[in-house]
Amino acid sequence: MLMDVIYNQSIEPIIMTTPGQSRLYHTLCKVLDGLRSEAPVTNGIYFPAAGNQDAIIQARSRALLHLFLKVRFGLTEFAEREELVTDGNQDGGVDAYYIDKTNKYHYILQSKFRATPGNFVSSNMSAGDLLKMDVARILKGEKKDEAGVPYNDKIKGLQRSIQKLPDAGSYVAKVVLLGNAKAFTLAQTKKLVDGYQVEQFPHELVYQKLLFPLVNGTYFSDPNLTIEINLANLKGDSHLDYDVKAKNIKANTKLLFVPTREVGRIMSRYRNSILRFNPRSFLELQNNPVNQEIEASIMEEESNAFALFNNGLTIICDQTAISSNTAKQGRAQVVVRNPQLVNGGQTAYTLGRIHDECVKSGDFSVFKGKEVLLRLITFVGNQKDLVDPQRLQLIGDISKASNSQTKVDDSDRRSNDPIQLELQATFFIRHGLYYERKRGEFSDGLRANYISSELLVNREKLVRMALAANFSINLARSSVKKFFSESILPTILKTKDVEKYVYGYEVDRILEAIRRERPKVKGDRFHTHDYGQAIRYGRYAVVAACVNRALPRKKSEQDAALLILKQWKRFETWASTQTANKPYLNNGAFDFVNYYKGATINSDVQKFAFAV
Repeated sequence: MLMDVIYNQSIEPIIMTTPGQSRLYHTLCKVLDGLRSEAPVTNGIYFPAAGNQDAIIQARSRALLHLFLKVRFGLTEFAEREELVTDGNQDGGVDAYYIDKTNKYHYILQSKFRATPGNFVSSNMSAGDLLKMDVARILKGEKKDEAGVPYNDKIKGLQRSIQKLPDAGSYVAKVVLLGNAKAFTLAQTKKLVDGYQVEQFPHELVYQKLLFPLVNGTYFSDPNLTIEINLANLKGDSHLDYDVKAKNIKANTKLLFVPTREVGRIMSRYRNSILRFNPRSFLELQNNPVNQEIEASIMEEESNAFALFNNGLTIICDQTAISSNTAKQGRAQVVVRNPQLVNGGQTAYTLGRIHDECVKSGDFSVFKGKEVLLRLITFVGNQKDLVDPQRLQLIGDISKASNSQTKVDDSDRRSNDPIQLELQATFFIRHGLYYERKRGEFSDGLRANYISSELLVNREKLVRMALAANFSINLARSSVKKFFSESILPTILKTKDVEKYVYGYEVDRILEAIRRERPKVKGDRFHTHDYGQAIRYGRYAVVAACVNRALPRKKSEQDAALLILKQWKRFETWASTQTANKPYLNNGAFDFVNYYKGATINSDVQKFAFAV
């Protein structure tokens, strides 16, 4: 859902750069290899010899099926996914399947992986690949292919699974193609697979809808959430109901108390997936002293005083149903669709952590009889598209208002602003980089070693790069927290300038690498002998010069940084002679510390004739 929001907000199509294409492919390979490593060592298909490139590609193609099953359907265990993989001899052209009993779909999968980044983008499935899919024969119960050869046991297992469904006839079959099929129109593709519905995952959707959600921990996307509530303590109705209209969108609010164990279970399972519109990520929630107070209030109290001490949680969703027809006395169920926790993250995180400990010990008694207030805000009626700007704005306003009484930095509060979503999309699909709108949102990818910290774009440093690229060099050296206000941030960060930011980011990384090098002159840790004050005080000035002078000439970041650095001492000599810089002269010495904090550095970098 989040990637739909991100990409539908983009004004223009986002086209991959060559480095971005390479980064995305490399990350995808690391993910697929990680999924392969989950297989038992006895399963040789996933562990081919290092030199057998064809076998490695085949193993990764099979792992791509696992990626789809994990992200799309939340199948976290290797064994449960592998049970659904049919790839092998006599598989009828079907590589895997999934039976969605909630939405009544049979998903029939075929996967194709390629050996290089370029081929993964440009190579297409052939008509022969699609014609090999005996979808109709398999779903109609045929045991053999047209040549009379029996299908393998996994295909027969698919058939048996469908036969066990009491309402099998109400299911719709959908063919999923994991790989490019752009050589054919959708109508042609449908004909090639016996007329069944087709869902295509070309390279860009593999990256956007499978890779990205796994790396940032939002892959568990089951839209239906069930919460069991206790009716024993109620003195009347199970909940309070109230309708409201805002921004031409009708919403319903329900207030009810829910068991703390249920909240813990939900948070433990959904993690970042339920925090998409929360200003904080799952990892960031752990670094807060409030957690200790929340934990103490539930661990040390035997009564339900927790319901009095805690402010509760707020969840927004698309549908809500509450029913006591559960065949359990004193119990009711709340079923919500597309839930998002916009307030109460600290409470939910703490309950989730306690729940995990209870799972390990098998003892959930700490939760007994303890409940917390839940506010459910449901969009009702003839709703607009999920990514409608008015709807998103209202969600953002609810989130900001719900968190206004807790300490949330502006940089956190702005994390779900449209410009932030657009920037994240552009950094990812164009450059293969991960813009960290919310601190810690890519912790899952880092922990699993799918991505390295070098691929992360820090939001504070991004603002500094943007200021430098716009010749506001002195401001880039100052505290940037003030620039995260609602009115200022959109004036600084522009999606059209992401190319400049990426370039500047790489130049800054190169400058940092040079700083770490052993100096030619002993004790000269900032290399002033060679580059003046460029490394010590002038890094953002160097970035500004590289971005505005070298990038338009298509110089590499490495070449640009070295070219500009070689001229920096000459630039500083020139700057010290400028009339506007006389205030920085003190007894014949030039005050570089304050010069790089002052405004004249901005115009000086623009005026000086750097040779690139």
